[in-house]
Amino acid sequence: MSPNFFKKLFGKREEDSSGLLWIYSQCDECGEKFKTLIRKYNDLSPTYKEEGPAFIFRKELIGSSCHNRINLYLGFDKNYRKISEEITGGHFIAKEEYSS
Repeated sequence: MSPNFFKKLFGKREEDSSGLLWIYSQCDECGEKFKTLIRKYNDLSPTYKEEGPAFIFRKELIGSSCHNRINLYLGFDKNYRKISEEITGGHFIAKEEYSS
């Protein structure tokens, strides 16, 4: 078997290490912080629509000490680039805010 067999078989995904996306958010009620991993090539759902996002990601987060539900909704184009993001019950924060 050729050493490049798997690279040819899996194409861009095998070579592209940017297939992971971290989303940082915080609960509006209790302030708990969340770190959510999105695997672009596994976790996204296709929309099969001509217009709007080609893929979507939906996730509901519930904290350890709070009943509030945080709903994430992200849209991606056909090249897996994030084109829209929405959140209810919380807000997006920067990586630095999550770490502090």
